[in-house]
Amino acid sequence: MRVIGHDDIGILTNITSLISKESGTTLRTIHVDSLDGLFQGDITVMLSDTSTMENLIKKIKSVKGVKQAVRLH
Repeated sequence: MRVIGHDDIGILTNITSLISKESGTTLRTIHVDSLDGLFQGDITVMLSDTSTMENLIKKIKSVKGVKQAVRLH
């Protein structure tokens, strides 16, 4: 998935913590770039099913500072 948001202290910790607490989800890779106060992160997760992905994206979008979270193919 791709996540875009404000480059605030602790936002990546909040996102990765949320992923690690999600049942049936394993964080595989994360790559983050930051420019002009915004970050863009590509996150690879292993999931039990697609509905888990939809729920995870909704939860990540609710993190303060996150502007966008979308599934990549």
